[in-house]
Parts: sequence; structure tokens; C-alpha cells
Amino acid sequence: MASVPLHSGPKVAFAMQGDLRNAQTRLSGTPVASTSFLSSATTTTPISIRPVWEILGPFPTGMREQDFGADPLEAFGGFLDLPYDEETKYPSELAPGGYVRWHQAQMDKSGWVPVLYPEIEWSFNQQFLGWGFNQFQAWIRSTFTVPTVDCEQEDGLCSITIQCENVGDFYVDRERLSGDWYGYGLTRHTLRLAPGSAHTLSVRVVHEVRIFGGIQLPPPVKIRCELLLVAPNKEIDFGQDSTSDSLPLVQVVEEGHGGLVVMDAVDGVLAGEFISVALRNVGPHHALVKSVTVIDGSDEFSASLEDPSAAIALYPGTHRPISVRLTKSIGAAKGIGETSDPLRFSLAFTLESRSKHKPNDRSRVMVSTANIRLDSRTWGEPYKYTFRDFDGTIQYAAAIPPSHPQSSTNSAPIIVALHGAGVEVSQSPFWQQEYKQRERSWIVLPTGRSPWGYDWHGASIKNVMSTIRGLRDYLPGVPDALRDVRGMQPDAERILMAGHSNGGQGAWYWVTHFPDLAIAATPAAGYVNIKQYVPYSGWLSRSYTDSYLRGLLEASIIEYDNDVHISNAVGVPILARTGSADDNVPPMNSRKMVRLGQENAHNLSAISLSEIQGEGHWFTGALHDGVMQGFLRMHLKDDVSSNLSTATPAEEVVHPPLPKTFEVNLVNPAGMESRGGILVEQLRIPYRKGTLKVQIIDTVPEGQATTSPPTTAWVIKSTNIRRFKFLDSPALRKRMTGSSVSHLILDGVTFELGDKVGQLSSSELAYGTFLRGAPSHEKKELWQFSASDNWLRTERHRETYGPAIQILEKRVIVVLGTHFETDSLAGTADRIAKLIVHDIYLYGRADVEVLTDQEFCNMYQHEEESAPKTNLILVGDAHQNVATKLVLAERKGEVTIDTKQGSVVVGNQGAEIETVFQEPGTGLLMIRPWGSSNLAMVIAGLDAQGLEMASRLFPKRTGILVPDWIVAGPEMPWKGAGGVLAAGYWGNKWEYLPSMSA
Repeated sequence: MASVPLHSGPKVAFAMQGDLRNAQTRLSGTPVASTSFLSSATTTTPISIRPVWEILGPFPTGMREQDFGADPLEAFGGFLDLPYDEETKYPSELAPGGYVRWHQAQMDKSGWVPVLYPEIEWSFNQQFLGWGFNQFQAWIRSTFTVPTVDCEQEDGLCSITIQCENVGDFYVDRERLSGDWYGYGLTRHTLRLAPGSAHTLSVRVVHEVRIFGGIQLPPPVKIRCELLLVAPNKEIDFGQDSTSDSLPLVQVVEEGHGGLVVMDAVDGVLAGEFISVALRNVGPHHALVKSVTVIDGSDEFSASLEDPSAAIALYPGTHRPISVRLTKSIGAAKGIGETSDPLRFSLAFTLESRSKHKPNDRSRVMVSTANIRLDSRTWGEPYKYTFRDFDGTIQYAAAIPPSHPQSSTNSAPIIVALHGAGVEVSQSPFWQQEYKQRERSWIVLPTGRSPWGYDWHGASIKNVMSTIRGLRDYLPGVPDALRDVRGMQPDAERILMAGHSNGGQGAWYWVTHFPDLAIAATPAAGYVNIKQYVPYSGWLSRSYTDSYLRGLLEASIIEYDNDVHISNAVGVPILARTGSADDNVPPMNSRKMVRLGQENAHNLSAISLSEIQGEGHWFTGALHDGVMQGFLRMHLKDDVSSNLSTATPAEEVVHPPLPKTFEVNLVNPAGMESRGGILVEQLRIPYRKGTLKVQIIDTVPEGQATTSPPTTAWVIKSTNIRRFKFLDSPALRKRMTGSSVSHLILDGVTFELGDKVGQLSSSELAYGTFLRGAPSHEKKELWQFSASDNWLRTERHRETYGPAIQILEKRVIVVLGTHFETDSLAGTADRIAKLIVHDIYLYGRADVEVLTDQEFCNMYQHEEESAPKTNLILVGDAHQNVATKLVLAERKGEVTIDTKQGSVVVGNQGAEIETVFQEPGTGLLMIRPWGSSNLAMVIAGLDAQGLEMASRLFPKRTGILVPDWIVAGPEMPWKGAGGVLAAGYWGNKWEYLPSMSA
């Protein structure tokens, strides 16, 4: 569901697997099998927070605006420096009279703090500006004191873990930390604080309508923070050679859902090769994961790290999901259809400390999980399988196999069903049961990486494709007796895309961006785009920006506007479903998409709308009633298994015919797959809309009888397209029309296709590209065909086209500079590196490694050879971070930062358009190429404030308006985007592009 209050009660930790416990003990060189687990080597003690909280607000805020600052209180000194004073008033257009004051609230016994404003005229305000106006921000604060205890650490400090729920960010004293917006309960920050010290906890509360809902008034806002003191267990004898201060303090992530990723056992066979267990380093030292073994259930299972010869480093204060190869070593598989009990086992990880102050100390501990449960499924039931995702992490999905695969001689089409926001597939039986087993079709339920994921864009849609490929390539969970049956093979190129709510929006996105793979689509209760669902018109920074800057920033997310791309889906059968009384995603969203689909097809029946009178956002039969099943039967040529005693006659499931006229529309080639076999590689002006209008004309070659197989010419007219290709020659020559293509006419330039001299052959088409840009003698830019792929080494392409959020679409390494000028600046950089790791894991369950620049240079000398498919995040400029210096030296850039000179320079250096920014508080975030196919993001500042402001713009969630590069200025804290000094997009050759910069 798109916006539902999710976090009203206590967490349930690993309901499917059972709770995990932490048990660490000294190995002393003893083999794992003979080690005794006496008790936990760490203890955790709750730290009390003063129950009375001071509150100031509410103030207006825009959708996803908070990462730009945009805090009105910053204009008056900032909340962190404002004293509590009930007499002082602060301006806010939300309140009657235009002012708000301080007040206090009491925390309840469960730790929840209500942030309510019944005096605000919410209903009256909403009448004029919609539910987006009910978004607000406020600040609350309290205090806590670290217990006076001996934490037995060499620096005398204690490890404190902390997290705040239902918030975006918060501060301990003046250090910013990331909150848990969606209440996943998965992550904790680690602080190092002195025993007996007192601290202020300040929380920036933002009521985001999209997350918490916009219907209930006054908005039912509440937040909760939890602090735990972590210390070594004094009851354990660590031996003569080591003390507790040298041992790694590592916890298994036991809170929330997502720290443990497991498969089911189908008739006794594991549906996947790997599981994933997340570990958290809460100590001051690096920890190395050396090995893993099974300690319970060891007579049936064995386990190992993915690469047993390579230790996995845990940077202090970070989480990492650890991939574990799991083998069921004893016990025969059950027969098809036989039931069995759940499988249970526990794992123990061997860890080694790596202290900077004691380099020769290699003390070891073990941390173990509690009993892990793998549910047993009977073949034919929905089951979970694990697979390797695009970034190498282990993720899971659910699948329902076809019931009668033997009745087909063709591979099986796939229904891909995308869940709504807040739905964890493994914890949501209703979602797994909504789609019924079919005769000859697979049903796959991806996760998108997490319950909210990335709105089925970017990393989430790559997860969908990995989900499909993982099923196709390995058939996890499929019995041996069926693995060679043709009708059991999933067909990754024949997909019926379905989804509900946020997943309905995802279905619209997929069918408009992956149309060549689509058999049909059934988006239900899906919104048009994020900007229309909760409008961005409430941004405070609109009062400080012009339309040009706003347009440039918004261009970073226009690729996700489904309405802009709807023409790509012309010809694909679509049934949109909505309830007429849906107050979560109003029916106007589905109605609009249907209208646009029919307009672009010039056909009143091109897209169908099924609107159920009186029904809301979710209702019984929303996705499987008679109307929906009739549509599925029509396009999948099969039926629900429960409706049948025997299989229906098999018919081949084919793609819909390609229309004689169609368009390819896009804003970003990185996110747009092919239409009609045409794959756009580059735009002439990046992030401006590009269009190819295609008309297929029947032709009869001269001298050829009319009874011969027909031939066609493709007449293509382009707007803002620089380079494109055809994915394969068969798709071009026989695009489901039974004809061959004899000519391509591109903006009046004719290319003959065939095997004769002077014609383009099929093999050339398969590897070359059509390029517009070589001027003729008439000074016109004409199309030409290039068989060379050398351009991929020097120009931007689909893997590097940006914008900044594309950094999340591969494995990520954070490289932390070690040459900062002051300890304070180094501390800020260290905290920012940890925040980035935290945010990527929290929102995308990704594995991010942290390396110092020296470690990086030692490990990755040659990018193409040593780190393929890896993006970098570099903290610090070229003076502060050697890795930044190496990456930026690969290619001259026209947006630079020099902390020694104290300047950020934008434009062609030395030319008239060069602009220099030197104010304190200035920072830069930008993506640059690393090698030919990877990206590097540089985050740097002229001082600590500039580094902080640049890091706030890291695109951790969808909907954040961050282009390829952006210069943050010192006024951003209160002006928001109005404090952006410059921003823009690179050209196709990574050059500064004045037309797309501000």
C-alpha cells in the first residue's frame, strides 16, 4: 500500500525464524566444534531518556525536501542553539495567527513521544492545498546520561547504540545521524561516549504524508528513540593474553526484518545455495569475519563463507550482510508432495580483532545466531528462494510454480507481482495468497530489496530482473524430475507485470520502460508518479529559486514519470484496476493513465479500466476476481489450477504485435530498455526528453514478385537522440510481423539492410550503433552507422548515465580519506562514511565495504581488472583522499573542489563562464567516471559544514532531486534548494554542459 501508518506497535523480531541471540566467547585456538558457549560476551543495558520532551513547531515542509535543509528555524540560529522559552514565538503559516510556540510532551511507557497539534486547522488548510499541505516539520528534544560504569575499553569510552523510529534524522549533541523513516527496526548507530557524560538528543520530526498517511486529522505523529549501552561481559574469562578491550564487539542483527535472508525447503531440498546473516560492529576496532560453521543441526547442514580464503572486514560502527553458503549434507530429499517439519540450525561466526593500537593482537571471539528456521513447503505451494542480486548480495523472492508444465512444449511465461509500500513478502501471507497457482505460468513475487525499496525504480527494478534471472538460470526449489521439462523453464522475455499500490505504480513504470518484454500488464491502485501523488509544490525553497534551477533538479526524477513514458506501452494490453472510493491512491491516478494510453494509441479500447464502485484501496478479489482472471486467461492462455481437473489445451503465449507506428520516449537511457528492438544509448542533450517516431511501411523491392514474403522499411524521425542500436537482428528483421526489413530511413538518411556489398549485415547490426553528430559538408548533423564500440571507453553510456542515485545500482565501496587537515574534520568524514553505509543498508539491504584510501590503493590498482561492476563513494577531495585524486586524474573535469585553495570552480577553467565559490560552508557532491563502466561519487567540502551539507544530499531514497553534480552553499540549512550555488548534468563525454547547468 502506498501510504499506511506502519509503526503503531512493538517490533516482532524474525517471526519466521525465531529470535537470534548473541553469544561471543574467546576461542583460545580451540576448534569451533569443541568451544563452549557459556554466555554472551556482550551485555546491553537500556539507557533512560528524560521522559519530558521539549517541542517546537509545526512548520511547513515539502515532499522529500528535508535533505536540502529547508528548516525555517535555521534563519533564527537553528534549533540546536535555541533555548526553551514558552514566550518566544516563531513564524509558521500553518498556525492560526501565523506563529507557533514551545510546548512539552510526555513520553509513554513504551518510549513513544506524541507530536500532536490539535489547534492547527488541518481540515481547513487541506481544502485549498490538498493533503500535501498536511506535511509538517517540528523539532523535539530531551536529554540522557551515560551510566557511570567501566566499559573496559582502552580509550575509556563506552559503545552506545541508538536509533530513532519514524524520523529522517536526529542529533546527539551536534552530530547528525539517520533515523529509521519506515520503522524497519533493522539498524543502529554506534556512538563512543564517556561514562557519566550527559547529552542532548534533538530529533527533527517530519510528518511525510506518503509514509504516514494524509487522511487522519490531526496527523497522528509519534516518534521513539532507543539507546543501549553495550559492554563486554565481565563473567567471561578472556585468558591471559587478551583483555576485553581488545576483543571485537560484534552483534548479529536481530531486530526487525531483513537481517536474516533465508530460503524455504521444498520437499526437503533447499531453494537456493546461499543465505545472508547481517552483523553489526559496535566496537572501536575493525573486526574480521574469518569463518562460519554450523553448531546446531550440524549433522544435517554445513556452512562456509562464500570465499573461505578471504576474511570479511567490518568497519567500526557499520553493518554488513554476510553471504553464507549453506549445504544440506545429510538426509534424502522428500518425494514430490510429501510434507516435512521445518529445518532448524544455528551458525557461529569466528571473528578476529584488528586494533590500530595493538596491531599484533589477533584476539578471536565467536558470535552465534539462535536457532534459524527454514520453512518446509510442499511442491506447488508458494515458496521462498534465494538468489544473487545485481550487486552480489543475497536476496530472496517468493514463487508459485505452474501446476501442469508437462502440458506445454514452450517455456513458461511469468507473472511478476510487485507489492505495495510497507509489505515484506516473507511476512505477508495475504500477498503470497493473492495470486493463485496457474497451469503453465510461473508467478514471482520480488521484494524490491525492502518493503519500500526504491519505489520499483533503479536498484529495485534491477532486483526484479535479478529475481527473474535467478529463477530462470538455477530453478531453485524445482524437483529434479521436473527440471528438464520444457514447460517448467521460466521465460524471462515473456512477462505479465502486475502490482498493487506502490507496486501498481511499479507495474506502470515497468511496462513503460521494458515494453519489449511485456505480454500484458495489470497495474492496480497505482499512482502516476511521486510528484503527483504527494505534490512537491509545498517546497519552502520555491520562494528562493527560479524555474530554471527547479527544472534542472526535477529533471533528475522525470525518468520515473510514468505519464511521460506511456507512449512506449502503446500496443501492450493493459487492464488498470482501482476502487472508486480509494482514499489512499485516488482513482484519478488510474483514470489518467488510461486516458493517456488511449490518447497515444488513438484508440478508445487500447487500455481498459476496471473501477469497482464503492471499494477502497484494498478489497477482497482486488487482484483475482472474475474480471482480472478473464484478462489473465486471455493473455496467458491458461487458467487457475483450482478451476481444473485436467489441463486445458496448450496455446503458445506470444507478445502482442508491434504497431505499424510507435514511439520511443525517454529522459534517461540508463533506465529505459528497448521498444521494437530499439535501444537508445545517448541523448543529444542529456535529461531532456528524447523521441524516436517509427513508422513501418510495407515495400516491394524492384523486380520482386508480389507473392514473395513482404519486406518493410522503417522510417524513423528523431528528436534529441544521439545514439541508438538494435538489440538483435532477428528482432529487427522479424518483429512479429512475418516480414523482413529492407531499409532504415533515419531523418531522411537511408540505410540498406542485407548481405550485399554496401548493405548493413545482421552481424553488424547486432554490435554497432547509429550515431548522429558527424557534420556533413552542408553543416548538417547526419546519421551514420558505427561498428566500433570504442566510444564505450570514453563516453557516458547506460551504466554511467547518472544521475547521482545511479551509484546504488552496483556494488558500492566507500573510500574514506586519511589526510584531513584537522581531527574534527576527520571525525566528520568518518561519521559521514558510516552514515552512508547505514543508509544504503537500511533502505536497500546492500553490502557496503568501507576502506581507507591507503587500503583502497593497495587493493584496487586497476579498476577494470580488480573491481568490475563496482561503484565508489569517495569522502574527501583530492588533497584529503588519495583515491579521489586517482579517480579524478583519469579525466579532466570542469567542476572541481580544492580544499587547500578553498574553492569550488564550475565551468571551463580560465574561460568567461568559470564561476568560483569560496564561502565557508560550501560543499560538492558529484559523480565522475571510474574506468569505462563504473561511477565514483565525490563528497567533499571546504570545511566541516560544507562536507556536512554535501553529504546530506546523498540520494539514499527515491524522490530526492539530486542531478549529476551539485554545489551546496552555506544558506541551504534554511533556504533549502535556494541555497544551492550551482547544479547540473554532464554531457555525453563527461564535459560541463552549460545548457543543463545552473
